[in-house]
Amino acid sequence: MYIVHMKRVTASEARKQWFRLLDEVVAGEVVVLERKGRRLVLRCEDSKSATTEHHLPDYRKLLRAPDADQADQWTWEWQGPEQGLVPVLRKVR
Repeated sequence: MYIVHMKRVTASEARKQWFRLLDEVVAGEVVVLERKGRRLVLRCEDSKSATTEHHLPDYRKLLRAPDADQADQWTWEWQGPEQGLVPVLRKVR
């Protein structure tokens, strides 16, 4: 039997110190985020099981965005499994 030290933080604390927590996880610390009774465990992945061995999808082929430099003027809308996500102009209120 062994004891694993885990740092516990609330979601609010994590938001305030997110980058410091990420640095600690990379250094080997296990961090548990708790919110409304639910727990999320952050730990660094072993280099052997890292995604370098697995093929990652090319998201550029999955998402086609017209005028990405004007992304604040449009949004995505789900059009069903046939068309998938489709960019549409945002409605001005």
